[in-house]
Amino acid sequence: MRKHSGTLVAILVYLALALYTNRAALTAPFETLPAPKRHVGGAVAYLYRADQSFVVGNIARTSRAFVVAPWQLGASGLCAPMNRPHTLGEHMFGEGLLGALPFLLTGDPIFTFNAVVVLSTWISAMAMYAFAFYWTGSAPAALIAGLLFAFHPQRLNNPAHLFGFANAWTALALLAAHRLFTRRRWRDATLLALCLCLQLLESFYQVLALTIVGGTYGLFLAVQNRGSIATWAPKVCAVAIVSAAAAWLVLGPYLDTQAAWGLLEGRQRLLAAAPNYLPGRRASPGWIAFVLATIGLLDRVRGRRPHNPEGDDPRVPLAFAGFLLFWCSVKWLPIPGVGSLPGLSRILGDFVPGLGAVRVLAALEFGVWLLFAFFSAYGIVALLERLPRRARPMAVALLAAAVILQTFQPTLARFSFGTIADLEPYRARPPEAEVAQVAKLPAGAVLDLPLDFRKERLRLMPGYLLTAGYHGNPVAACYNSFLSDVQREVQRLAELLPDRRAAVALSALGFRSIRRHHGEPSLHPDIDEVLEDDAYMTLIDETPEVDLYLLKPHPTTEAFASIRDTEAPAIRVALERPRDAVRFRFVAPEDASFRHPDPIEPSDVLLRWHDAAGAVAQESQGKLLLPVALAPRERAERELVVDLPRTPGSYRADLSRAAEPDVVLASRRVTVR
Repeated sequence: MRKHSGTLVAILVYLALALYTNRAALTAPFETLPAPKRHVGGAVAYLYRADQSFVVGNIARTSRAFVVAPWQLGASGLCAPMNRPHTLGEHMFGEGLLGALPFLLTGDPIFTFNAVVVLSTWISAMAMYAFAFYWTGSAPAALIAGLLFAFHPQRLNNPAHLFGFANAWTALALLAAHRLFTRRRWRDATLLALCLCLQLLESFYQVLALTIVGGTYGLFLAVQNRGSIATWAPKVCAVAIVSAAAAWLVLGPYLDTQAAWGLLEGRQRLLAAAPNYLPGRRASPGWIAFVLATIGLLDRVRGRRPHNPEGDDPRVPLAFAGFLLFWCSVKWLPIPGVGSLPGLSRILGDFVPGLGAVRVLAALEFGVWLLFAFFSAYGIVALLERLPRRARPMAVALLAAAVILQTFQPTLARFSFGTIADLEPYRARPPEAEVAQVAKLPAGAVLDLPLDFRKERLRLMPGYLLTAGYHGNPVAACYNSFLSDVQREVQRLAELLPDRRAAVALSALGFRSIRRHHGEPSLHPDIDEVLEDDAYMTLIDETPEVDLYLLKPHPTTEAFASIRDTEAPAIRVALERPRDAVRFRFVAPEDASFRHPDPIEPSDVLLRWHDAAGAVAQESQGKLLLPVALAPRERAERELVVDLPRTPGSYRADLSRAAEPDVVLASRRVTVR
């Protein structure tokens, strides 16, 4: 029992502190959310709450998917009807998995979020405890390392973006990697694969941190244990295959979206300044961690501390990995007496796929702090062994109290970290009438009105997405880092709703409900004409804030061949430009709406130029988003920039999809002069 008493103490202490940290919301966990006190009523309060509302709704969506249908994690839930909408921002799969049980028990998005905040803090602390205890063999040192890691104010004061610093599984992955290379057992390979997969479910920031630290340490382990390569190599290969498959499932869709839409690039990277890692600055690990980690690293100069069963000491390779991670997180790496080097992420930006979509690379600092906390455990061991045995419990108690005070006492927190961990609750639950209303929604996508993705109107989206956490249906609302043409097309249809053809096109896209929010001036004054037309939709519920309509389905086709328009007028283009835009017209059939088949994304198209004799004079290729939805007899135009024939004359340009080159979708008479 005594052997496990330290672990039991750690479990209880960490849980108590995690609950205390989130006490702001725990008095009413189904109604209130925690936010930094400086953001409650401040100038950026609304922006922070908007982000948090989106996160709450998104975690509820992914938690529901884990409970009901895990294979549908990447399906349309927001930004409907776009395919892979989660790739426009953070997917939050890890938080959804963590919230699966709370959501299963309550079905409440706000309670689920509050539970995830507490659980993520507690798990982070326990992961560091296990990591530090294995290497040092000291429960007191591991206890304080867990406090330093999980209860850093920068982790605690930003619950709305907890996915950005979710790196608990990194510590366990490093531990499992060591056990695999030294013990060479399948159970350790299984543990490593599990930890890697769990970390891959988190934000790309901490996946990148794990890649840098884990890759460096893994290479060290491989070289160190090269004599037994025949034993560990098959197990490492199995882990690599499993983790590569998980990485492809999680990150592959981002590359697909990038290839299909040309999005996810060109974001300005936010990097830390190297001096900010000093105590009292924004990126600091804190005075206590800074001093203890320094002692722990200097202690390594004196010699190894082989406390673990294998007799190893990982401080040297992990210190080098920490340096690489630090270099990757900063704009410039200062070199005394020489100058400075560009940050590593700036050097690698042109070589790593998808790195251009990553913005806040300063978040890699959380990986640096993980290593600071780990080295601090060695510093504690070095200090305690110099004290009389009877004085050690008191020294540990005083040090733990100092760490806690450093985190929660505002003056000390500012002195050590440059910020404080002080949360305050605000009511976030929608009105009860609205919660009861969305329970009546039929299956199918939901359109909230007004729908406006312009920056000045984006404030509407988070509320729509928070409510979506209660009903679980796909929604047109979207609140992400990037915007696709699918969202622009849905917004266009929503703004045209007085035109009944827009209602039919929306129905063709799978929308079954419309929630009209009162008090928004962007609603068209004549919208009641279509909303009150029983041929298109029916009012099924109304509250003081929102009216709910059922959108009626209509006959729909997904055949591209049905929208061909052969009567488009001839156009002229000038040969002075080798490339020019050719506009093609499409028209839906008379008896059905047209809906772009899934996935809705730009198609590879083929343009064949036929001369006056009917022979193919030239073929051009391009990418084009074909009409997303058309009501019966509705027309739409699309513009394609292509290479023109080099010989003047009259041509018939036939457009087809590259996948079906013989199915002509649109034709245009073009005179090249």
